[in-house]
Amino acid sequence: MVIPKKLFKSLEHVPGFNQKVFEEVHASVEQITSIRINPLKWSMQDDERQAGEIIHSPVPWSSFGYYLSQRPSFTFDPLFHSGCYYVQEASSMFLEQALKQSVELSRTLKVLDLCAAPGGKSTHVQSLISPESLLVSNEVIRNRAGILKQNIIKWGCENVVVTSNDPQHFSKLE
Repeated sequence: MVIPKKLFKSLEHVPGFNQKVFEEVHASVEQITSIRINPLKWSMQDDERQAGEIIHSPVPWSSFGYYLSQRPSFTFDPLFHSGCYYVQEASSMFLEQALKQSVELSRTLKVLDLCAAPGGKSTHVQSLISPESLLVSNEVIRNRAGILKQNIIKWGCENVVVTSNDPQHFSKLE
């Protein structure tokens, strides 16, 4: 795989970006598991011993992302089922950098996630915006909206509304 030089140029000033590591990960066929911690429910300090057994290293571009040294059986993990963390590919966590570089996250915001299921983006955005902000998580496909709703509830979001509308329905909103 050839990674465009323009991409490296655009990332060189991003805090924590390491071109060598980036290239090594993308050249590797190894499956790497990563999770994103729910700051509303859990921190590494809450259970350092357990976290230390599986946490390999932090994801450099995410405040709450971690690479795991091994893939646990998430099916049997009560922390997973209670919304303490979300299993998410580390590259998807780069959304955080896009938001931090384009908007002041401490302000009261109105955010719309138009294609929100199963909830990875929405739970990540919710962890970054202020409690006074509003996040509308929309999923056009109605049967996928159910899993989105479950994940939002599990995450413990109080400032999120889940909808299942056609994107045109949002055109009149601010």
